[in-house]
Amino acid sequence: MDTEIKCEVNGHVATITLNGPAKLNAITQNGIDDLFEALDEIDRNDAVRAVVVTGAGRAFCAGTDLTNGFALPTGGDPVTGEGVPADVGAKVVLRLFRMNKPVIGAINGPAVGFGASVTLPMDVRICSTQASFGYVFVRRAIVAESCSSWFLPRIVGIANAVEWMMSGRMIGADEAFAKGLVHEVVSPQDLMARALRKANEIAADGAPVSIATTRRLLWRMLGASHPVVAHRYESRALVAALALPDVAEAMAAYKEKRRPNFNAAISAHDLASDWWASDDTPL
Repeated sequence: MDTEIKCEVNGHVATITLNGPAKLNAITQNGIDDLFEALDEIDRNDAVRAVVVTGAGRAFCAGTDLTNGFALPTGGDPVTGEGVPADVGAKVVLRLFRMNKPVIGAINGPAVGFGASVTLPMDVRICSTQASFGYVFVRRAIVAESCSSWFLPRIVGIANAVEWMMSGRMIGADEAFAKGLVHEVVSPQDLMARALRKANEIAADGAPVSIATTRRLLWRMLGASHPVVAHRYESRALVAALALPDVAEAMAAYKEKRRPNFNAAISAHDLASDWWASDDTPL
């Protein structure tokens, strides 16, 4: 795999590192392709139960590599949408959205543009005191991309999302925490240890199939029109989960006061993989 993306597996946890510190981990098309490949490989690997994503050096990701200007696809009719090429960053974000494994962002430094948007579908965001976030699109004379106009208001509220995106200013770690963008702020030297501890916590205590299904339900129900929609999908998921051997193992572990040994593999028991298949196909 290209050195722009580094992927390592240790036990039940995979770590993806954006690995271009000389250019603040600004991403190229090759880097996006490699990131996509790494996410696919992780989802296929039943031994991996959680993922940590971080950046090498002093930045998390400075966004799209602008060394040669905006090398972005153009064309088509924006009025009708006919022939409009897909936003490449959104493909990565939607892939993260579809992950079966929980994703923990360990944001070590500045995250700008795509670098800020790509953190939004992650399930837990832990950042260093040196981290900052910039949804700087209007300052580049473009618009919200990588599905950030969907994710950001749902995470920090519409008022904060509007102000952050309209100004394009940088948001420091303390403000990000106060407004709910990140779950924790820790010292730079403690960041990876904290993120890996959270990943191992999830990997050790949760049934992988249950985690994958619950993750999907939580994200999907953000757009539900009524709680009865959640009721219907949860009922289906419960019936599917109760048919797996992990339920008996959970009860046995509880009675014996030990950690459970869940064996149901996501690859064999992806409970809800086709329920929303037609809703999340990129352009």
